[in-house]
Amino acid sequence: MTALAQSAAVEREFEAGPWRIRTVKSHILKSECEKDNACGKLTGSEKCSVCRFDEEVRLPSLPEMVFPHNLLELEHGEFGVKLQFSALEALKMVDCNSEPLKVAMANHWESTRASGLKFVKESVKPFDWTFTTDYKGTLIPCGGSALRPEPCSDRIDYSKLRQQEHIFFYEELVLYEDELADNGSSVLSVKIRVMASSFFILLRFFLRVDGVVLRIYDTRFYHKAGTNFILCEHCRKEAALTELQIPQSMLTDLNYLSERLPVMNLELYKLHVL
Repeated sequence: MTALAQSAAVEREFEAGPWRIRTVKSHILKSECEKDNACGKLTGSEKCSVCRFDEEVRLPSLPEMVFPHNLLELEHGEFGVKLQFSALEALKMVDCNSEPLKVAMANHWESTRASGLKFVKESVKPFDWTFTTDYKGTLIPCGGSALRPEPCSDRIDYSKLRQQEHIFFYEELVLYEDELADNGSSVLSVKIRVMASSFFILLRFFLRVDGVVLRIYDTRFYHKAGTNFILCEHCRKEAALTELQIPQSMLTDLNYLSERLPVMNLELYKLHVL
C-alpha cells in the first residue's frame, strides 16, 4: 500500500482468543498508475494497486468500484496462519474465458466500457461480465502450519447467533461492486462480528440482473470460543426472476431474497489449524 493510500485507510484491530483480527477500509481503485508509470520496472507487491490488478486479474474489464486495500484478516497468534478476504484474490476467480450468462443487455454493458479500454468488438474476449466469484477466502500458511479444510456434516447453530449478546467488534467491507450498466447489481462484501462466545463472518456475493436472474453465494464462518477450528458453510443459491414472485420493492433486500432463493449447492467443512 502506498503512503497516500495508507494515510486514507482506516485500520482496526481486535483480539478474540488466539485470533488477531485486522480490518482495513480504504478508497476505490484509481484509473491510472499511482507511481507515475514506474511500475514496469517493479515486481509483485512492489507495484501499485492499479498495476497489480492489471497484471494479476485476467479480465478485459474490472468492476466499476474495486476496493483494493479493503481487507479482513484473521491471524492465529500461536501458529501464524491467516484467513484473509480481499478483492484481488476474489477477482482472480472470476471466469475470464467464457460468458456463462448471455442476455440482451450484455451488448449495452459492453458499449458503456468501450472508451479507453481494450474493448474492440471484433476481438473482445468473452468473460463473465457479472463478476461472479466462488471465492471462499484466502488461506495463508506459516512455517509448517496451515488452515486445512476438512469436509464435515456439522452445521452452524444459528439459534445461538440469534441470542442477545454484546458485540465487541463489528465491521463490514465492500470488496467490489458493479451496477451492470444500470441493469442490475453485482457486489462482493464481507462482514464480521465478535462476541464473548464466538465470532461470525459472512462473505457474500450477490448478483441481480434485472428481469433475468438472482444469485447469492454465501460463505459463513463460525468459531466458538475454546475450540480449535472454524466451522464453515458455503451455500450457492440462484433462480430466474421469472420463476419468483418478488415485489420490485424487495429486490434490494438481500436477507429477504436469500430466504426465497432455492439452494443449488451446499458445502460444509471445518478449517483446522494444523
